[in-house]
Parts: sequence; structure tokens; C-alpha cells
Amino acid sequence: MPTLTECRCCHNYAAIRVKMNGIQCMTDHPGFAPNCLNIHVLEASMWEYMQHDGPIGDEVPQNSVYRYLAYRRFVYVVWHRLGKKNRKVLPSCVVLAIRRAFPDPTGTYTGFKFPI
Repeated sequence: MPTLTECRCCHNYAAIRVKMNGIQCMTDHPGFAPNCLNIHVLEASMWEYMQHDGPIGDEVPQNSVYRYLAYRRFVYVVWHRLGKKNRKVLPSCVVLAIRRAFPDPTGTYTGFKFPI
């Protein structure tokens, strides 16, 4: 990960360790791929997101939308709803797995941003 803030292991989070049940990495959890990497699940999440938060612009690349929704689903699975301006740095393994599944064609990613 490009910054020290983003270099986090899934074992560093108590809320994630509780869900791991002896698994070495959260990306190996049986619920990770179906919830965060399955395009059909992410498409359903996109419709739900659009219903609550408005449309997503046509200019936004599809993989970018899938990454956003996958990160969001991961947060829901682990911490439920965090609330406005309450953000968590996601584990590096999770971010990298999602980026591999839905890559940016230029390799440019936003990374973690602290709330304003």
C-alpha cells in the first residue's frame, strides 16, 4: 500500500478477528468473495445505493463503482453502518483483493481519505 496509514493487516482489527474463526486472512473467509467480489451481488448493491443516494454518473468507470461498492459491503459485514464522516482504514489484503478483481485500467487508485 502506498502510505503507512493504509498498511494494515486484518489481524489488527478486533471486529475482523472475531469473524475469522481460525482463518489466516479475511480474504479467505467463505463470506468475503460472495459479498465483495461477486458482480451480481454488487449490481444489486448498486441499485440499492442508487435508490438511497441518487444516480451514479455515466462517466464513472464500472470497475470504480464495483470497487466502491465492494469496500462498502465489506464495511457492512464487519462494522455494519459507520455513519457519516466515520471511516475505517480497510485491511491491505481486502483492498488488494478488491483491486485485483476490479482493476483501474491506469493503475490509479484514490486510497484512504480522512473525513473532512
